[in-house]
Amino acid sequence: MTTMRILAVMLVAAAFAGPCLADEARPTVTYFDEAKITVNARAHADGFIRVRIVPENGTAIEATMPIRKRENENELARTITDGLNAVIGPAYAADKDGGEHVKIKRKAKDAAKFSVEITFNAPGFSIILDN
Repeated sequence: MTTMRILAVMLVAAAFAGPCLADEARPTVTYFDEAKITVNARAHADGFIRVRIVPENGTAIEATMPIRKRENENELARTITDGLNAVIGPAYAADKDGGEHVKIKRKAKDAAKFSVEITFNAPGFSIILDN
């Protein structure tokens, strides 16, 4: 076989294998009736935190909030709560509970269960997602 023929066979094989591998690589998703975000420690630098609420079989709702250097866990939890409540109503609600905890729950009776995705880029603190 020539080099071009081998390359063509490899490309065709990759094209057919790609979708199969993509299905296996998808992460498992957990859907909640209610979820709790716990913030530990304080931010050591400015940055952002993004929280996505993804309703089961629905469209994601996303809030991105700024983080300021030296914000402590209670302040970060308040920032997350306020940012989420600006975009997740009326189906869902966020409540700051116990200082560093943010509870997210279904507010409307017909609201779908949801998953939560959290991304942040400021060092110094950690996030725990629980139900």
